[in-house]
Formats: sequence, structure tokens, C-alpha cells
Amino acid sequence: LVNTIPFLNLGLAGFVLASIAARFIFPAVSMEGRTLWLLKSSPLPMRALLWSKFWIGTLPLLILAVGIVGVTDAMLEVTQFIFLVSIFTITLLTFAVAGLALGLGAVFPQYDTENAAQIPTSFGGLVFMMVSAGLVGGVVLLEARPVYGYLAAQTFGGVADPVDMYVGFGLAALLCLVCTFIPLTIAMRRLERLEL
Repeated sequence: LVNTIPFLNLGLAGFVLASIAARFIFPAVSMEGRTLWLLKSSPLPMRALLWSKFWIGTLPLLILAVGIVGVTDAMLEVTQFIFLVSIFTITLLTFAVAGLALGLGAVFPQYDTENAAQIPTSFGGLVFMMVSAGLVGGVVLLEARPVYGYLAAQTFGGVADPVDMYVGFGLAALLCLVCTFIPLTIAMRRLERLEL
């Protein structure tokens, strides 16, 4: 039970990350507003702008996420396997949620808004929260089988199936990488084609 709670805590931490990203990373492109034409006419490539926004938003989120998960795992004194799975998963989830937030924020911009707090409550913000919830749920479901197999093997003296480990964790990592890079690529193309 002590090793199961931190794994399920990843889902809660993922939803916390999504809500913070919706408030601070999702509006990043829209916040440029009427000054975006100035950035487009400057020698700064849109790729550099997008990646700088990604790292500025992601690094504090990553510190918070690893802190939450690390402190929870340390307080519960989990096994080293669960600790490593938790840190690995929350790191990939942070990158994926940040990539989704920035990418969907560029796909559903609100350049003319007066209040930045209204941007996350727009249609694009709703789409982002729904996709993020699906991402977090998908990652937890993909990792559930290998984690259960490991915990069952430890409890009953068996051996965990390595195929389950490779498939479950590999698919979870692939899902996170896809959700990181595809939205950013779409956002980059959208910003480059934008006519102001």
C-alpha cells in the first residue's frame, strides 16, 4: 500500500501541473498580443521565441513537480524502484504538459484579450485541460501493469515480467514525447505562417 499510494499520487500531481500550466504557460503566446508583429519583423526566429517560452515555463514547473513527488516518496519511504518510476514519470509528464500548453496556446490564441486570466477559460483552455487529463490518465494506465507486476513479484516472491516493464514504460515515454514535440511543431508552423 505504501508503494501504491505514490504511484497514484502521480495522477494528482499531473492534474496540478496541468492547472498551473493552463494559468502560466498556455497564455504565453497570447500575451504577446499586439506586439507580436514586432517580434515577427525582428531577426529573432519564431523557433527561438517558442523554445525560450517553453523553457521559461517548464523549468519552474519541473522543480515544483519533482519537489512534490520527491517529498511525498521520501515521507512514505517507498522502494527505490517506485521512487525512480515516480521521478521519471513526473519529469516526462512535466515536459508533455508544458508542450501541450504552449502548443495549444498558439493554436487557440487570444491576442485581443484585456485580461490574461480569461485566456485559460477560453475554448482553447478547455481543450488543453481535456487533452492533459487524457495524457495523465493514459500515462498512469500504461504504467499500472508493470508497477503492479513489480509490486506483486516483491510481495509474493516472484519475478516481474521484463516485457511488461519495457512495453508499459516505453509506451508511456513515447506518449509523453509525442505530446511534447508535436504540439510545439504545430505551434511553430502556425506562428511562422501568421500574418499580422
